[in-house]
Amino acid sequence: MTETKKTKKPKKTISSSKIKKLESQLIEQENEIKQWKTTAQRSQADLINLKRRTLEEMQVNKRKTKINLFTKFLNTLDELHMTKKSLPTGKAFKGWLDGIEIIINKFETSLTQEGLVKLHPEKGDDFDPQIHESLSIQETKTKNLDGKISHTVKTGYSIEETIIRPAQVILLKHIT
Repeated sequence: MTETKKTKKPKKTISSSKIKKLESQLIEQENEIKQWKTTAQRSQADLINLKRRTLEEMQVNKRKTKINLFTKFLNTLDELHMTKKSLPTGKAFKGWLDGIEIIINKFETSLTQEGLVKLHPEKGDDFDPQIHESLSIQETKTKNLDGKISHTVKTGYSIEETIIRPAQVILLKHIT
């Protein structure tokens, strides 16, 4: 019988220049992975910021639209109040007055349910230039009413802490 000799394959030795080249390629690949990771993280942050800004802009636009619409409705409400005041009194017009009063109440209720807030200060309330507009000054002999509100000429309104129309008032001034 003949014996077959098993031959061992000689081990290949990798030269140090080849190792350095492979290490260099590995470092390049790791750096490229880091760059792609950074780019992905930045893109994700940009997307999150874009969503947030878009939602904020939508809310601002919705608020502006609501304010513009309410301003137009307030003109109609003012006209309804003027109509009510201009109708003659008496039994013949009681139905008209009651009808207009019902319409005004329903209209105001609808606006209130949508967030409209009335600004109607009473006599003796403090004047706040942020929410009140002084039309004139009325003299008073009562010292503690100096600078206070005498009465409201025209009701003011606000929505979402924004004054749509300041309440128009007459102020009191103490005279000696």
